[in-house]
Amino acid sequence: MERRCVLLLAHLSDSHLGYRQYGLVERERDIYSCFEEAIDRAIEEHVDVVVHSGDLFHSPSPPPQAYRSAIRSLKKLKRCGIPFVYVMGQHDKPKTQALAPLTVLEDMELLHHAGDKPYVAGDYSVVGLDYSRRQLLVERLQSIKPVTKKSILALHVLLKEVSPLGDISASELPKGFIYYALGDYHLFKEIKVHGSLAVYPGSSEVISLNDLSSLGKGFCIVDLSGDEAIVHFQRLDGVRPRIVVKADLESVDDVAKRVVSQASAMKLKPIVHLTVRGVNIKCRDVERVKEEISKVSLRVFVTLEDVEAISLQPVRATASSVEETIKAAIPGMSDVVSELYKAYRSGGLHSELERLFNSDVWINWADTVKAGAVKAEAVQQKPPRGVEDQAKPSQVKARSSTLLGWIKRDDREA
Repeated sequence: MERRCVLLLAHLSDSHLGYRQYGLVERERDIYSCFEEAIDRAIEEHVDVVVHSGDLFHSPSPPPQAYRSAIRSLKKLKRCGIPFVYVMGQHDKPKTQALAPLTVLEDMELLHHAGDKPYVAGDYSVVGLDYSRRQLLVERLQSIKPVTKKSILALHVLLKEVSPLGDISASELPKGFIYYALGDYHLFKEIKVHGSLAVYPGSSEVISLNDLSSLGKGFCIVDLSGDEAIVHFQRLDGVRPRIVVKADLESVDDVAKRVVSQASAMKLKPIVHLTVRGVNIKCRDVERVKEEISKVSLRVFVTLEDVEAISLQPVRATASSVEETIKAAIPGMSDVVSELYKAYRSGGLHSELERLFNSDVWINWADTVKAGAVKAEAVQQKPPRGVEDQAKPSQVKARSSTLLGWIKRDDREA
């Protein structure tokens, strides 16, 4: 009887070392702690290889602390004889011809770049492809093939199966791989493709509110001993907890008491996101509640929802007046929405969205909205730190989507 060869892989992605969320050093330390916990757990599981599917660093110019965290964990792996194989995500890659931070670690012989050359060990291999824009990505995928009996494809890409802004569909991935180690999507997700599993392990910490999941944050232990991959999600214990809660103004005191009780029992101080709904609600109405919750939390964000807030009215806009309509309705975002409207009229909306989200326009827009919100608050009442009032970018984006919806409807009716 042929003896089955045990092959265990630890699959990580989107660690974002160096990210200081909300400007808090505690959040930066959380990121390091979760990455180090994942590596320690991988060693405990006696894995044969660690595969990282991109965005190990949050920036192509990471701070010294990020290097220190990475080097410390990678040295642990090296002492145990466990290779660390990676591909680069868009956060790892410099925008120019500058040296990528991961290249420094490769020169220290702490990791292997599968995006340059497949990693081969016996009858298994890791083939990789760094993050690329769609056109280049499709071209490169056509030339990628398995190089051993058990080949793993590591890829930093957003699939259409997990996001409408995805670059490719799972069916466009090359065939013949026993496991597709994916990165870029921050939630755990399994997709069946070409008879194998394509898996996103998700980010190892919460990078944005969209990353929250009842499953938690973690990484995957993948058993490749047989003909098919068996995936075991590993939930990390060191992820800082979040409390997301909504309350009416009349019941906010009772809700706050429950939040304080829940937060007090947690090992780590949580980050609290409280949404308060009411009529003509003011920041001062919830300041006392925010102060109470702040005593047992790392950070509190309060969003105020005025149920009688003035909403935009449908506008029948003509091509000649649409830019004036947009500017009047959403001045903080008029340039961006105008670009999207033009793209919609010409049939190039998808490409324009991709261009905007990958350029400085989106960042500049967010700064503009923030500046506009601060200016408006100065006339009324400046909210205390941590209170997110009605000028939030997400709400302005929602208004812009509504406006575009009206324009599209009017086009159909015209």
